[in-house]
Amino acid sequence: MKPYRRPLLTTPTGLYDAIRNHGRVLAGKVSFGATMRNQEPDRNIQCSKASGTSPASANTDFTVQHTLGRVPVTLAGWDTTNGGVIYRSPVTPWTATTATFRSTTASAVYNLILI
Repeated sequence: MKPYRRPLLTTPTGLYDAIRNHGRVLAGKVSFGATMRNQEPDRNIQCSKASGTSPASANTDFTVQHTLGRVPVTLAGWDTTNGGVIYRSPVTPWTATTATFRSTTASAVYNLILI
């Protein structure tokens, strides 16, 4: 569904109409996709997903390849099998093809989503 093309008015009615238009277009269909693959047809948020196992020592850098084609903004979500928290490496900057993380636990099997 295409949005209505009209200028945004900064009046309360104009803002209400813009929000209603966005809701009509999106209709609750915002999605990262239904699997950890990066090829789902229902995925409509630019993101890159990765799975793997963190290093055998906690709080050690590990690097993930991504397909965003730009430096990611943030880590949108993650899960681990051992309760570890995945966080951005304070040492290695992210690039247009890689992101470096650490895990608070050793050998954490993880899934993560970068946006």
